[in-house]
Amino acid sequence: MKKALKALAAAAALAAAGAASATPSTVVWTPATTYTQPYLVPHLTYDTYVAEKGLLQNTYGLTMGVIPSDKIQGEIGFDLFYPGLTADFFQLNGKITVAENLLGGWSPALSVGIANVGFEADVSDYDLLHATLSKTTPIGTLAVGGYYGAGSEALWTGTDGLERSGFMASYASPEVKIGLPGLEKVVFAADYSSGKNWFGAVGAAASLYFTSNVSLLTGPVWFLDKDLYQTIYGSDFMWTAQIDVDIPFKK
Repeated sequence: MKKALKALAAAAALAAAGAASATPSTVVWTPATTYTQPYLVPHLTYDTYVAEKGLLQNTYGLTMGVIPSDKIQGEIGFDLFYPGLTADFFQLNGKITVAENLLGGWSPALSVGIANVGFEADVSDYDLLHATLSKTTPIGTLAVGGYYGAGSEALWTGTDGLERSGFMASYASPEVKIGLPGLEKVVFAADYSSGKNWFGAVGAAASLYFTSNVSLLTGPVWFLDKDLYQTIYGSDFMWTAQIDVDIPFKK
C-alpha cells in the first residue's frame, strides 16, 4: 500500500509535467554519446514513443554544431513538445566535447552537457547534467558516463523517492553497408540509464540510413520505474521511432 501511494504521488507530479525525451545528440533514449553535431550543420529530429495504452509527447528538435574545430566541438539546440500539457514546453540543450585521440591514440573522447532545460518550476525544469567518455574499437563505439538531475525535486521523484543521479552506458555498432537504392547503411545501438525515476531506461534500436544525412531510428525502450510509467501511461515499455535529418548547408 505504501509503495502504491508513492507511485501515485510521483505519477501525479510527472503527469502534470509530462515525461521529457531529450533531443541533443543521443543514442536511443540517453545522451550517452560523445558524438557532437558538426559545425553549422543543423539537425532536425521528430521523436515518438508509443505503447498500446499510452504515449509520450511528440518531440520536435533542432540541434546545431557551434564550434569550428576538430579538437574541441560543441552543439546547442532546443526542443518543443506536443501536445503540450502546459504553455511552457520549450527546452534547451547544449554540450561541449573533447575529441577522441586528442592526447594520443589511447585517449577517449569526453563530452559534458545539459539537456531538458525548462523554464517553469515543477513542469519543465528537469536540467539534466551529463558527462560521457567514449572510445571507438573494432567492434563498435563504447561509452560510459553519468547524469545528475539538477532541476525540480518533483520531476526527479520516482516511486522509491527522490533519485537525481545515475549511471549511463551505450554501444553503437560499426556501420553495416547496404548500398541499395534508398538504404545506404544500418547502425545498431543500445543504451542504459540507471535510476527509478523518469529517466531510468534501457533502449535498443536500428538506425536505417536512407541517405548519408536522412535516417530512421526505431526500436524498444523499457523503463526502469515500472510502477511510475504503468500508473501514468499504462505501460513500462514503449516503441520509439525517430526521424533524423542533417542539413549540410556547407559542403
